[in-house]
Amino acid sequence: MTDITTSDVIAIGSLVVATATGLSAITLWYANNEKRKYGLERDFGHLKRSYEQIQDSLNLILKEIDYRFDTSERDILEIKSILGIKK
Repeated sequence: MTDITTSDVIAIGSLVVATATGLSAITLWYANNEKRKYGLERDFGHLKRSYEQIQDSLNLILKEIDYRFDTSERDILEIKSILGIKK
């Protein structure tokens, strides 16, 4: 049988430490990658909701402008009819 020497113990210990360090590095990398992915999805969701709010606001503004043009058109038509102006 072979005797285990001090250098063998140091080599095995170094292997265990290197393996543990590598596994912890992989775990941290994966965790940071998942956090980054979650953050990007969250940012995209915020941008999407902001875009929808802007679209809703633009639709309201366009409806208001349309209503005001219709009102102005009716008022001008009424003024023309009162003054007897034809097209």
